[in-house]
Amino acid sequence: MSKLYSILFLAIGISILNGCAAGPYHSIPYNINEDKERALKVVILDKDLDNQFASKRVVVLTQKTDWTDDNRLKVYCEIRNMKKELLRLQVQTVFRDEKGFQIGDDTNWELILIPQYSTYAYKTTAFNTKARDYTIRIRKAQ
Repeated sequence: MSKLYSILFLAIGISILNGCAAGPYHSIPYNINEDKERALKVVILDKDLDNQFASKRVVVLTQKTDWTDDNRLKVYCEIRNMKKELLRLQVQTVFRDEKGFQIGDDTNWELILIPQYSTYAYKTTAFNTKARDYTIRIRKAQ
């Protein structure tokens, strides 16, 4: 009986060790130039809001920037609801310096409600004068 237990424990031990012996592991290179938040000014974070195979739910119509009198960046963006029901979104702006680094001047996630087939004009202003670039993030309201 003890011989049966030793064979059983040996088989379990070998299967456990065999399950851990996978590899070799290769790192996956990250190409920062393919990062949507670096390449686009407006990023839709939820796939079902921007589905390329079905009709889109959210469309960004226009976007532009301007400067305040005290040299702070102002951002404008028009977001359109393409569906028949009320759309609940959250929008955030991440401000960056001239080299593309975040300056810690992100806005809070703002809840916006867009009625059916309507357009919402989103606008925000950076809190300090370091901002030279931006990314607007859009996601479904949580």
